[in-house]
Amino acid sequence: MDIATAMGKGFMLETLKKRMMRGEVVRFCYQKLDGSIRFAVGTLQAEAVQSQIIGNGLPKRYFNMFVYIDLQKMAWRGFKPEKLIGIVD
Repeated sequence: MDIATAMGKGFMLETLKKRMMRGEVVRFCYQKLDGSIRFAVGTLQAEAVQSQIIGNGLPKRYFNMFVYIDLQKMAWRGFKPEKLIGIVD
């Protein structure tokens, strides 16, 4: 990955994080470990959906990953930051 691509992904990841922290529901996509593309709908405001979330903590497997609440599965999910493709809306 060249430096311009890395900087662009970093900026996009920060934008995603800021929007989610403000309580926005954000649609975005990333490449899963198996190579398929995942279109996700998520937030970082656990208080808004706490009663619906499966589980009560983050497993250690999310180390060095961008973690969010998946509003389609109502569970914590994560992806490697370099696998972010884009913010849909």
